[in-house]
Amino acid sequence: MSGRISEIEVFVKVVETGSFTAAADALRLSPSAISKIVARIEARLGLPLAIRSTRKLRLTVEGEDYFARGKQILQDISSLERGVRESAGQIGGTLRVSCNVPFGIHRVAPMVAGFLETFPDIALEFSLSDTTADLIREGVDVAIRTGVLTDSTIRFRRLASSPRHVVASPAYLERHGIPIEPRDLLEHNCLTLGFSRSYGKWPFRVDQDGVVTQLDLAVKGNLGLDNGESLRRFALDGVGLARLSDFHIGHDLKAGRLVSVLETFNPGDREPVSIIYADQSPLAPRIRVFIDYLIKHIAP
Repeated sequence: MSGRISEIEVFVKVVETGSFTAAADALRLSPSAISKIVARIEARLGLPLAIRSTRKLRLTVEGEDYFARGKQILQDISSLERGVRESAGQIGGTLRVSCNVPFGIHRVAPMVAGFLETFPDIALEFSLSDTTADLIREGVDVAIRTGVLTDSTIRFRRLASSPRHVVASPAYLERHGIPIEPRDLLEHNCLTLGFSRSYGKWPFRVDQDGVVTQLDLAVKGNLGLDNGESLRRFALDGVGLARLSDFHIGHDLKAGRLVSVLETFNPGDREPVSIIYADQSPLAPRIRVFIDYLIKHIAP
């Protein structure tokens, strides 16, 4: 029976990821092994479950039924095992967490040791990346991301929100002067996140003849970066000004390594931080306790 369950897991993963190759990556098998398993299921049933093409996978009517029932079976087995572990007071298993670089380094990493001490049966795989993770395809249980979420289909919980500041090192300000109003930044070197993300405009609150409006200033600089932690490092090195969240640079501001400027014009916007997780009901205990731990130790 266990072999049949493994076959069901493979077929469900093929459908969820959309291809044999993606399922092979997620399950750490070869595409040929995935193909053989699906062919074995079809041979046993005497029915085709999917029509393959070079670009996409299309399920037959029987394939759709097999997928729906198979997924439910896997969920029932998972729920059964979770219930048994919880009743025995054991919460364990491998937990895969993806987090963006700045928040991961400065807020999540410091609490990892305490979490693992509290839940010694959990094995944590912790990935730091500013690339958005595909939870199902990459087998990620929990992702922590900053910024506004645009996918309305994902499940998430808001963890925190953080004010932002325009900052520079004392050495940079001594060499190039302190900007007095937002448009002064046009004469300064402003460090931005480039590549696939657009952060080339910085918002400011300005008073024009007694009317307060928002100015979205297109700033420029000679260095574009792909993650916030690199942005912080170059700001500390005096390369230019950067606009970063308080969770990221709060300790640098307190220590005087960075200085905030143009606070009179700060629009007061906050960068949201969210916990994203796969659509499971109920959540696996290892996922639930990790989310609860984050909220308890980070949100304040």
